[in-house]
Amino acid sequence: MKKLCVFVVYLISLLTLIGCVIGKKVPYEKMKVEIDYSGTKFIALAVYDQREMVVEGSRKADFVGYQLSDIGVAWPIGTKSGKNFTDVIQEIISQSFKNKGYTVSLIPTSYKDNYDDLKTKLIQSSCDRLMIIKLKKLQIVMVVATIIDINVDVEVFDKSGNLLAAKNFQKSEKIATDILGTNYKKYAPEYLEKEIASWMNDPQITKELK
Repeated sequence: MKKLCVFVVYLISLLTLIGCVIGKKVPYEKMKVEIDYSGTKFIALAVYDQREMVVEGSRKADFVGYQLSDIGVAWPIGTKSGKNFTDVIQEIISQSFKNKGYTVSLIPTSYKDNYDDLKTKLIQSSCDRLMIIKLKKLQIVMVVATIIDINVDVEVFDKSGNLLAAKNFQKSEKIATDILGTNYKKYAPEYLEKEIASWMNDPQITKELK
């Protein structure tokens, strides 16, 4: 009887832990990115998911990272809304440009898209500037400390598809120490919105968008 009680307590604790981990979602949809310039150009924007785990099919397109358990099990974390991570980022950046006077055409993307075909879609929009943001790696890993891994290409083209600017943004950095794992909903979006702002405000990028 004693062994049964111990097992029941253990099982309840395990299920509670699993439920808490599996249920983690990051509200990136609330991000607000500030750009430091304004303009009236028409921009065609595509955010293109080429993260290895999504492309190979081991993770869904809403994937934003992992929480590692004490025994090394990696539980996936998704967006709060369930939307594709690229769609969330695309909408946030689009709104930032619109707030500064730009007109933005959102180009739907899939991780299955061929790059050249995607670029053709942008050219067909007839916008003044074409922008492709390629996510090669973008995720958080939560243990005791939270690490963010970033490898993103930002490219700007003229309306004919000629490359005007290209910049790679890459880093792996600790963004928080959160032993209880309770504050990620605040610090993860706050960090990423500043990171995206740094992409959009990079001198090479802004020169071609003003």
